Amino acid sequence: MAKVAVVTGSSGGVGKETARELASKGFHVVFACRSEEKAAEAIKYTKSAVPKAETTFLQLDTGKMASVKKFAADFKAKFDRLDVLVHNAGSGYFMKQDRTTEDGLEAFFHTNYLGPFLLTKLFLEYLKKSNGRVVCVTSIEHWEGSYDFEKVTAKTGPASYATSKLMMMMLAFELNRRHGLGTAAVNPGGVNSGIWWYVRGFKKIIWELIAPLILLTCSQGCQTTVHGATAEKLPSGPVYHTPYKQWKMCPILSDTIGFFNGPTEGIADPKALKESMWTKLWDFSEEQVKPFL
Repeated sequence: MAKVAVVTGSSGGVGKETARELASKGFHVVFACRSEEKAAEAIKYTKSAVPKAETTFLQLDTGKMASVKKFAADFKAKFDRLDVLVHNAGSGYFMKQDRTTEDGLEAFFHTNYLGPFLLTKLFLEYLKKSNGRVVCVTSIEHWEGSYDFEKVTAKTGPASYATSKLMMMMLAFELNRRHGLGTAAVNPGGVNSGIWWYVRGFKKIIWELIAPLILLTCSQGCQTTVHGATAEKLPSGPVYHTPYKQWKMCPILSDTIGFFNGPTEGIADPKALKESMWTKLWDFSEEQVKPFL
């Protein structure tokens, strides 16, 4: 039986390219997406390059806990293994009316982190049985994240997105320490994808002219994720990959934008490497998901 990979948010952008790459490497790819229509287009895109690709669509919205639980149940009804779980789904912007989810949680925290945390928790035994890997898509924004989890997740604010990405990185590191899973936190880089949908008016016109000149393509942006999922051996301890060659004198700027260097062992924000905070985040997350178990 083919190895099985779940790619969340694989209906577009970096996720769609990740799914296509994993299918080309022989994985049965589960497209875990909100929209069945968009997922069907992504599957068609994958099969145009990999005609014999094995694919399955299962609906998932990481911003709804009922959807996360249903996805896990639906997956387990179809598969008896999980070799790669790619946490790619997330949002970089929420309209004002959408900043609290139907479950009463802050939207960035819920969609970008806590939904994926619950999904990981529901799949732990599957991942262990298959000697599986978890790849957490983080961002350059993790450098701006906060340790004040309670305050940041109470209401959407300037640090909400960045903290959700710091949390994703710390989740990867704690999963490796606590459960012995192969994990990687990956920065796709500055990518010219649909994540910029919220840019409007004149700014959009200017952005569409500049973006192709300074940003990576989605195909380039997926390479750190694919490497984290398929590399024969990952380094021991916390693994962070970036598509850029960082400078030790200026690790933040050189992790933000630059020439594509392929998957490269990166320099993470030192606060992402503090093990006591991994424990704090794990315990905080367990408390937050209790009402939904």
